[in-house]
Amino acid sequence: MGAIARAYNDWYRIHREALEDVLDRKDHTLGNALTAEVVRYSHLRNHVLSDKAYRSDVIIACDDDGELDPLAETMICDYFAENPQVNMLYCDEDRVEEDGVHLDPWFKPEWSPDTFLSGFYFGNIFAIRSAALAMINPGGRSAANFESASAQREDLLNEEKARLNMESNPMRSWIYEKLCLKLAQADGGFSRRPEQEWDIFPVGHIPEILFHMEEKVQTWSGNLITESLTGRYDRASALLRLISIVIPSKDNPEMLARCVRSIEGNTSVPHEIIIVDNGSTPENRAKVQKLVDELNEDGRVLYLYEEMPFNMPRFYNLGAAAASGEMLLFMHDDVIIQTKGWLSHLSEKAKLPYVGAVGMKLLYPNSNIIEHAGIISVEEGPVYKLQYCRNDESYYFDFNKGVRNVLALSGACIMVRGEIFREVGGFDEEHFPNYGGNMDFCYRIFEKGYYNVVRNNMYLYYYESYSPENGATREERELHRPMEIRILQERHPKLARRDPFYHQYLTQDVREPKFKVELSRTGVPQDER
Repeated sequence: MGAIARAYNDWYRIHREALEDVLDRKDHTLGNALTAEVVRYSHLRNHVLSDKAYRSDVIIACDDDGELDPLAETMICDYFAENPQVNMLYCDEDRVEEDGVHLDPWFKPEWSPDTFLSGFYFGNIFAIRSAALAMINPGGRSAANFESASAQREDLLNEEKARLNMESNPMRSWIYEKLCLKLAQADGGFSRRPEQEWDIFPVGHIPEILFHMEEKVQTWSGNLITESLTGRYDRASALLRLISIVIPSKDNPEMLARCVRSIEGNTSVPHEIIIVDNGSTPENRAKVQKLVDELNEDGRVLYLYEEMPFNMPRFYNLGAAAASGEMLLFMHDDVIIQTKGWLSHLSEKAKLPYVGAVGMKLLYPNSNIIEHAGIISVEEGPVYKLQYCRNDESYYFDFNKGVRNVLALSGACIMVRGEIFREVGGFDEEHFPNYGGNMDFCYRIFEKGYYNVVRNNMYLYYYESYSPENGATREERELHRPMEIRILQERHPKLARRDPFYHQYLTQDVREPKFKVELSRTGVPQDER
């Protein structure tokens, strides 16, 4: 298209025209066979708990304050018709002012179970098949309840309160925890995806703006983060597992000592530490050995020394081969822990059957500046999203504040179950000796059907490149970076084209750390035309 967007409102109008053109030329026969009913959030509980829920094939639920896009019903029914295995879906949204100007788009990720548990990112529009309600009992009510006059009066009163915003928390809690959570569980939303269908998600997402709020969108925080499904800390459970912490280190004994002592001072669950040294000088090697001897009264610290070139995947694989724990944590020697319970929170999330690799938000030392809050993939390569941004601010619907599903994690802190490590074959030493080994490792885990997680509700300090080894090899590693990024994209072509946890209409500029609309990309992606 010839038009150039200079603001989101321009982008939206140009894009909307392209979308309408696509829909005009599409066959809607299957979608038109489905009947749909729009129900506002304040009426949803009463609607679902009555026999009215089954008078249409599809229930489109949306907030009271806002406008459903005219294209929404057609696109939602088409999606359900084309994806018979999906029983629930959500859509993107924005805000529209009285003068019709569109602002503040909320472009959402594909189904993200841990993001969902951290907050109701479905937001203000989702849809369900009415037939799917038979799989759950969102009200926990018996047949007698439906016939009870008092129960019906209570439903009407609750509906009126919700409509007047007098008591919105119970309404939101019911929608979030009783309805959507149960449907997501019933549809396998908290299960590993089949490896042969790793890019297919059990909960649907239409990546188009189909609802327009009157006010700026606010995310719903929830209490699900405190429930066992999220992997909250359980001391009895944590004490049953041994965690093997693998730390490569060369000629950096002082920083290594700070790292190890910070682990020991903030960790109360069973663990062992495996130090992999690829060639420290005799003097520094003696310092490391002294540290090991001081800490090794119970034999929990293992020191592996082998002279070899820099190759982080190789170091991690050597440490994993010597590990005794069922959980593996790979760390750099310049990470410092200052929060008790950090290791337990990592392991309690990593133990869940659907979860793959788990990491934490990393801050630059003694600062509020983000080094790592999750890695996303754009067409030019991987991006450490929100790097160099202030952590005391909130970015793009609290991305840096909750527990998030992301495609990849920083190699400075990655935990994974030993069985998954072996399933994917460990880190790739051959193709990624200098750069990208952590990303390739996470990509392969995701392609096995697991969900990778970053705990942005906790943080560690990362003294990046304070290690003399890192400093000495940085220039050489940077020379190999373009080649290894190309190999990464060639080995994972689908993920190179589209990161499922990063919207296709957000910027593809590898230099942009924030979430911005890609204004130069107006219109509909070619594969949808």
